[in-house]
Amino acid sequence: MTRRVPSPTSGPQKADVITATLAMARSHHTQGRLGLAEGCYRQVLSLDANNAEALHLLGVVALQSNAAEDAVKLIKRAIRRSPRDAAMFVNLGAAHRKLKQLAEARDAYKAAVKLVPQFADAYFNLSKVLLDLEEPAAAVEAGQKCVSLDPKRAEALLILGNAYKHTGDKSRALAAYEEALRLAPQLAEAYGNVASVHIDRCEFARALELLNQGLAIDPHSGDLKVKRAMVHLRMGNLAQGWDDYEGRYSAEFETMPRFDAPPPYWNGEDLGDKTLLVGCEQGIGDSVIYGSMIGDAVARARACIIECTPRMVPVFARSFPTAKVVSYVSQRERTTPASEFDTQIGVTSLGRFFRRDMADFPRHRGYLKADPARAAAFRARYQAIAPGNLVVGLSWRSVNKKIGEPKSADLADWADVLKVPGVTFVNLQYGDCAADLKAAKEKLGVDVVQDPDVDSMKNMDDFFAQVAAMDLVITTSNTTVHVAGSLDIPAWLILNTSLSALWYWFLDRTDSPWYPSVRIFRRPTGETDMNTADWWRPAVKEIGKALTAKVQGSG
Repeated sequence: MTRRVPSPTSGPQKADVITATLAMARSHHTQGRLGLAEGCYRQVLSLDANNAEALHLLGVVALQSNAAEDAVKLIKRAIRRSPRDAAMFVNLGAAHRKLKQLAEARDAYKAAVKLVPQFADAYFNLSKVLLDLEEPAAAVEAGQKCVSLDPKRAEALLILGNAYKHTGDKSRALAAYEEALRLAPQLAEAYGNVASVHIDRCEFARALELLNQGLAIDPHSGDLKVKRAMVHLRMGNLAQGWDDYEGRYSAEFETMPRFDAPPPYWNGEDLGDKTLLVGCEQGIGDSVIYGSMIGDAVARARACIIECTPRMVPVFARSFPTAKVVSYVSQRERTTPASEFDTQIGVTSLGRFFRRDMADFPRHRGYLKADPARAAAFRARYQAIAPGNLVVGLSWRSVNKKIGEPKSADLADWADVLKVPGVTFVNLQYGDCAADLKAAKEKLGVDVVQDPDVDSMKNMDDFFAQVAAMDLVITTSNTTVHVAGSLDIPAWLILNTSLSALWYWFLDRTDSPWYPSVRIFRRPTGETDMNTADWWRPAVKEIGKALTAKVQGSG
């Protein structure tokens, strides 16, 4: 316990007590005795309610104790008393970042470097938060400043490398990562960063070598396990990949929750007398593709509960009529009381048990079901526009914040497709497409049908019915291709091969084990720069030829 010092009566005595108590507090704090440190800081504040140091360091204790809101309040009070202390601004930034208040964190770090232009730690944290804010050019500038001030700081080189990578400068990213690894060969994270560049280059043997080295240093690193999982899965080494992918629950850059147990997580044991809860995770497209394994779970369990986003409830309820389908409030909250199920699993983890080998993929004819009456009504509507035409749905971009840009294209540049005669094109792109459709009309003279009755951002059941009305879907890798594949609607996928996150399209294949109806058009072999703005152009040209042949009856 903290020994309470009697309240002094005189000014000098009071100052001496404050000085001694602060020294004691700092000692406790340095040695990790947060409770004792907090008591000392509060004792100082009982003597001097506006003591800037005590307010600041009490805020740091709050931050270290996961009370970030309290930390912000305390550190702001300290700054009002001592507005030129740059360290206070750095800790204020850390508290804001903990609360996901990224703009406020950035402003705090900027205030710190304005006060102390040689403050390497402030530049380090500024670079990190600028990356979080998707300002990579500014993150590069801050990262370069940090490295110039502290060139042997390996962690700063990793952040700088990340910033370079986000600007597309992979050569400089690799150089920064390799320098970090040279400086800190026991820094497990560095192996993963170097490996990530080799993964982007499809140099998988080298990537696995590096990831294995990193995991030898830190066997429990979720980040390294997820990266190794992506390599194994993409190469078709499914058993190793699924096992590693369980590391996503502890990976810093993933947000998947692992819910409390009991009920325990299912680990492959017999389900004949058990109720299994399957929780959907990640985005709609992920729920659809991994939802292909829900039928396997339903067939093995006494009963099955599916928790999913409200937008997918009607589709899953129709497709898995013997299961109970409920919506979740968020991916981080269970809707179903623990008393109603015996065991639980995230939908992605079903792959560990049901897709450990390529032979495990069924040749299905559609595992999700659209509303047949609604689909028929859509089809009749589109066929009536130009009787005899093929009805072809189009989708050309992704809104994924992390990897949406290299999965997206400009519709107006798809002349090789849109100029094919005998086709009624229907917009299947989610989000606001008015500008895209107008540009296609002005540039190519092509009207793409925009159905006002469908808003997939609000109603996935309508979207499934709309996709089911198509003769063919042409799309980049987004939710649309997953919906088409799950319904067994023919789909031609324009794929940016460089994206390691899209591991489920595997390597060099033109077909998909997940979706027998999908045909993949990849960038031609030998073109190594796969992140240019027109990465899709060769595939679109090839699709134009294939679509012409299809209309003419030979494709």
